[in-house]
Amino acid sequence: MKPLLYLEYRQTINSIKNTLRSPKRLIPALFVAAFAFAWIMQTVLLLANAPRPGQFGWKTLGATVHIESLVHSGAFLLLSFGTAVFIFQAFSTGSLIFSIPHIDFLFPTPISRRSVLLMKLLRDYVKYTLWIAGAAIFIGAPVMQTLGGSLYPYGLVSIAALVAYLLFVINVTHTLNIIFTFSFERFKQLGIAIKILLILAIASSVVVGTWHFASTGSADFSLRDAADSPVIKTVFAPADWCSSLILSPVTALNAQKIRFDKLLLLWVLAFVSFMALLSRKENIYEPSLGVSVKVARMKQAMRSGDATALRVQTLQEKGARRAKLLFFPQFGQGATALLWKNLLVRYRMSWGQLLLIAFLPPALVIAIQRLVVWEELLQNLPFILVYMAFLLSITVQPQVRAELKHANILKAMPISAWNVVFVQVMSGTIYLALGTAAFAGSMWLFVPATRTSLLLACTIGSIFLGFACISATVIPALLYPDTRDQAQNVFCNLLGVSLVAVALVPTVVLGVILGILLRFSAIVVVIPVCVINAILGFAGIGVSGAIFRRFDPSGD
Repeated sequence: MKPLLYLEYRQTINSIKNTLRSPKRLIPALFVAAFAFAWIMQTVLLLANAPRPGQFGWKTLGATVHIESLVHSGAFLLLSFGTAVFIFQAFSTGSLIFSIPHIDFLFPTPISRRSVLLMKLLRDYVKYTLWIAGAAIFIGAPVMQTLGGSLYPYGLVSIAALVAYLLFVINVTHTLNIIFTFSFERFKQLGIAIKILLILAIASSVVVGTWHFASTGSADFSLRDAADSPVIKTVFAPADWCSSLILSPVTALNAQKIRFDKLLLLWVLAFVSFMALLSRKENIYEPSLGVSVKVARMKQAMRSGDATALRVQTLQEKGARRAKLLFFPQFGQGATALLWKNLLVRYRMSWGQLLLIAFLPPALVIAIQRLVVWEELLQNLPFILVYMAFLLSITVQPQVRAELKHANILKAMPISAWNVVFVQVMSGTIYLALGTAAFAGSMWLFVPATRTSLLLACTIGSIFLGFACISATVIPALLYPDTRDQAQNVFCNLLGVSLVAVALVPTVVLGVILGILLRFSAIVVVIPVCVINAILGFAGIGVSGAIFRRFDPSGD
């Protein structure tokens, strides 16, 4: 045990020293520290000047009781669904993950496997506890102050309950994975029974909630009825205890009794599951080896910042194959062929991702249509398309940086620098246009209030706005191409967001002047907006083409 403690100590000290000595690590760390400090100061100011519920004209008791019921139901369903997912994964994939240095140097040592497991669990327990405590303080303190209460001392009960439940779930999943790795045939029937029980519990909740929502249209009461299903309440009883204890500060605010016996039961379950895990005599290294290597590869792809490598690694881990419903042959020459290739690369995804993309727009639109009861608000729903164009344009930057990792190949092609950058911008714009059209079509089909000229204007304007924003994000991708350099990643993201914000200014100004002050129709407003965004987009492509022609982003 002493060598393991010394190893953890040295790793922590070396990590701090490496961060202080390396600008590549120090700059991101300073940004994170500044963000945390700003969050803390904002929380302190809110706690000092937070309005009380009485200032808004509603009574604390009635409001907090309703909030408590909704949060309890939502937290219970979230914990139940998450627990079911973890347990299902435990039958096939382990969650006991070691780093590659531990696998190479720690596994061959004569140190007891039980000691290694104990140190690994303790380190994970401390990490999860800090995450939960930080989230509870930063989120719970302002909320409780707004409700006229305090997070302390009953917030400690919430943290303790959530930590105990999380430790219980982690221990159970580790134990199940070890058992079914070495004794699958022996306990095959038991595993099938556990899976069926979990499926029935989740299905009962989904059926009850869906039926109530379809018959009444009330989302909050449907959520409550889904959580009150007797099957899921019985199967996931510890999750029910935890969700009720999470709201201990609100419960104390309503002068209700806090069930400390449930907290005791959760910690008993956590301790019993911990001892059951440590009592296993199987070789823990064997089930953790494969998943540790997969996680290490995924982390390497994420740190490299290569979006293409990350997508490939994700598909390999899932064992997914590219959807082959449609076969697209080669098309065009020069810049046209390059554009066609970029479009087909993004098409290479699993069937699950394709189905999610197809069903997500109508599902979100239908949910909004059922939740929002004011027709005047639904008439302005097309403005969401403008916000979507802004968000999607930011996500294009990693794709462009991944493509520019092969700049030595691109520069060898008989294609001008301007055309290469134009292809990168247009590939992202085309997919943005397809997504915008999917959401606009869903609005027109399922929300009759949006069938106005505003929907057409927002659809066309969003596409041109996305074109301008995407061309702006290419500039920092060319200036800071090294995705393995954390400092370049930070500056690239900051500059990209700033340039996108600058590209938004003309659209906002024209929209306010023509649409609000002069009260022109939506079609009249969108024409100058499209012209301005087209000019900005081609200007950004020109700047990016000049940078790409003079500099080699690959660094070779």
